[in-house]
Amino acid sequence: MKTIGYVRKTFIDDNLSAQMEALSAYGCNEIFCETFEKESDATSLEQMINNLAAGDTLVVNRLHHLGKSTRQLTELTKQLQAQGAHLVSLEEEIDTRHPMGDLYYKLMDSLAKMECALIKERTLVGLDNARKKGKIGGRPKIDGRTVKRIRRLYYENKKTIQFISTKCGVSVGTCYKYINLPEADVERLYS
Repeated sequence: MKTIGYVRKTFIDDNLSAQMEALSAYGCNEIFCETFEKESDATSLEQMINNLAAGDTLVVNRLHHLGKSTRQLTELTKQLQAQGAHLVSLEEEIDTRHPMGDLYYKLMDSLAKMECALIKERTLVGLDNARKKGKIGGRPKIDGRTVKRIRRLYYENKKTIQFISTKCGVSVGTCYKYINLPEADVERLYS
């Protein structure tokens, strides 16, 4: 069973030495470090967590070093729980090795569900307000003439998709969509 520390340099907390000293004093066997500048060079948090075994403990100074959002933090704690690994946050005094640790997991799960519900509610309210103002979400509809032009340029004039996309003012994906459309569907669009 290992005790592994994790430090992350952020814009507001860029003193890595203080974080590392606290984790060393706690007794971490290894300390992994990430920064916002060069995350690709260091061992990533996900790789480190995937290498934790059952009974190992991940130690951080503050929870916001571990997760960049509530959702990410919740997913990471669920992964730790599933692997049988533990989490210790020194500042928040969280230690999932003790009975209160189960309460922490339940609290994080509840917060994640609440955040998802709030995001869904805000999205639906925003869509409803937009509809009341006469705005409809989604991509704008393409008229039959544009579809005919796309198909004619491709099948008759043998133009490239990139050329057609630029000429018709649509995306490359839209061009492919209407080029590969079955003839029955094309007839419905024309009518």
